[in-house]
Amino acid sequence: MKLKRLYLENYRVLRDLEIRFCPSTEPSVAFPRNYSLDFLVGVNGTGKSTVLKILWNLMQQLEGNPFIEYPFELEYELGRGNQKRTIKIANSQEDPETGDFTFTPTPLAWENGKPTAISRDILPELIVAFTTGSEAEWDVVGNTTHFDGGNLEVLQNLSQLERAIRELPGKQPNLETLLTENPEEGSRCLFIPTCQLPLVTLCGLLLDLARSSNNSSLSEVLAAVHLKQITGFSLKFRKTHQPAYVGDWDDVKNLARLASSCLHQGSDYLLVFDLTSDGSSIAQNIIDRFYSALELFKKLAQLTDVDENGQSVLREVNIFLERTDSKHPETDIEVAPLHLFEWLSDGEQSFLGRMCLLTLLDAREALILLDEPEVHFNDFWKRQIVQLIDKTLQERYSHILITTHSSITLTDVPREDIVVLDRNGNYTRNSFPPRLRTFGADPSDIMVHVFDTLHPAGALSVQRIEQELDNSLNRNPKERREVLEELLNKVVAQGYWSYLIRRELQAMKQE
Repeated sequence: MKLKRLYLENYRVLRDLEIRFCPSTEPSVAFPRNYSLDFLVGVNGTGKSTVLKILWNLMQQLEGNPFIEYPFELEYELGRGNQKRTIKIANSQEDPETGDFTFTPTPLAWENGKPTAISRDILPELIVAFTTGSEAEWDVVGNTTHFDGGNLEVLQNLSQLERAIRELPGKQPNLETLLTENPEEGSRCLFIPTCQLPLVTLCGLLLDLARSSNNSSLSEVLAAVHLKQITGFSLKFRKTHQPAYVGDWDDVKNLARLASSCLHQGSDYLLVFDLTSDGSSIAQNIIDRFYSALELFKKLAQLTDVDENGQSVLREVNIFLERTDSKHPETDIEVAPLHLFEWLSDGEQSFLGRMCLLTLLDAREALILLDEPEVHFNDFWKRQIVQLIDKTLQERYSHILITTHSSITLTDVPREDIVVLDRNGNYTRNSFPPRLRTFGADPSDIMVHVFDTLHPAGALSVQRIEQELDNSLNRNPKERREVLEELLNKVVAQGYWSYLIRRELQAMKQE
């Protein structure tokens, strides 16, 4: 899957905006990769996250009954080589005689320039979205319903018996339960809420454990948070009378057959998995039972959904981790303790969980939307985002689109992989690549030339130094010299500002 072009006529702050993704069509010798990567950047308020939400909304709507309330054009590629197809979907058409554009909420589609029906066949195999911002915003965009859509068609398609059951007095059965008897035919759109990061982490760690040590994609990530491999986990289930999804208890039984032990109390079942002795084999068996680590996550996430009584099947997830040996001389003889995932700091949980998410997406042709995934990351962790993406998706034909404010992260991609959104006045109308080459650049240069900061240093330090250089405090020459010398010799770091102070002191000597 490869995004080519998105045009939006009028949506919130985005007006007459055209974004061209991965503009270079020539194969790159320096970057021989199958996957596509684009970063959306710009100052706050340019609509970066809005672009991701629109793409998410479009894919959700196109999967069902497409009704798009804003004019758009979307072009992308599916497949590769002789199987490559160019898809265009739009709801604004130009009249060939008058040149006028006509907007209709129901979009039309073309495959390789020929009209085609909008169906799952022209959509990516998987669309994944994750945000560190407001998840409600994504729900609002993605779950807009209309009177001519909604559940009317679904209700009309119910059998006579199902309609009769819904007419019985008392609590009505969950309509969603009746619709999901075959979850394999479910949505291709997968939104990852923050509350499911423990599940994402578990599935990512199991996948990494199942691989050989030479093929681990999380070794550097685990080392960054001072952890070894996963040593075990437990899942607590409750057998409910009205499950949110048909067949969910069969999934629990499949897991129970692979568990090291099972504890039963009332309607609760605790499955414990010991991975200390033969963890790689156990992890592989669990993944094989559900076909892939991603499918395992989707099943477990489904079991966390609540039924009409507010009950979920999966109640609790515990991940047991082992800390690396301490380098402190007084603790050399101590055995590294086991650690629960929930004991990690917010930053450690976020970093490990989001990196595990990337490892789950290595087996499909997917569109991956990540909204500022570096939130809670320190600068060292930000340096590893693109490297892990490259290691995970190198042989995949997916497109990953990321919004970011991290200048450090952008030093890992060429400028062709960066789209700068420019807001001029009230609206964002332009998109373009950065002016400077970004691969291997100094992060301070990216701060100035991409994020439009006047100086890479903090505002207070710049203001304080400029006050002394301009003598805006009206100091006498002797006092001013003392202050500048103190700044130069004891306070200001070597670089641009120390050079200006030194030059000013030399000029004062010549006066």
